[in-house]
Amino acid sequence: MAMLMQTSEAPVKARKPHKKAAPKTSVWETPGELSVEEWFELNSRDDGGRYELIDGSLIVSPAPPFRHQRIGDRLQTYLETMAPEEMIPVTATGLLLDHKPGVIPDLMVVELAPFEDGAEVALPEWVHLVVEIVSKSTTATDRTVKHAKYAEAGIPHFWRVEMRPFRGQGSDELPVIFTYSLDEAGEYQLIHRVAAGTTVDLTEPFKLTLDPAALSQIR
Repeated sequence: MAMLMQTSEAPVKARKPHKKAAPKTSVWETPGELSVEEWFELNSRDDGGRYELIDGSLIVSPAPPFRHQRIGDRLQTYLETMAPEEMIPVTATGLLLDHKPGVIPDLMVVELAPFEDGAEVALPEWVHLVVEIVSKSTTATDRTVKHAKYAEAGIPHFWRVEMRPFRGQGSDELPVIFTYSLDEAGEYQLIHRVAAGTTVDLTEPFKLTLDPAALSQIR
């Protein structure tokens, strides 16, 4: 790379850097730690992104694409028709990890009572099922990182929805749902692998019959 040199013998005065106006509010007020209120503020931005904290690392994901969101909406509607009165499925709601700002699952089935009492964010002990819909921008996080964190938090059931071609897909039609249950050792064990066009009867977190093909329909 060529170097630029001053050829004039006259002294050159350095310009003072332009001072930018300080922002009126600071989102991250406590270095190294984000309060729940600050986390809410981050996620209220109009950029459509999701801001999650896992083991101290800030993970920013873009707004979900149409098909991703449609699958989540259809699954939420279906689960709501099947859930017992004391449970409710919710999308894009915050979940604390270790009582600190954490993640925003695509969908959770939670106990209704805490939210009737005014809760704004979920605690792991209220969650019966968490669902992640894998998209291009969240593949590694959804398949490995969140899988491990949900197990560590003691959430009894985890579903992963694959809506794009993936290694090991074989002849399975998309979307494919993997259902896991927590074992006595605190690790998720694969219970079902359900491809579109295949119907399975589930008993957990409550009784329902599921065919992933119904989730990918536009209408």
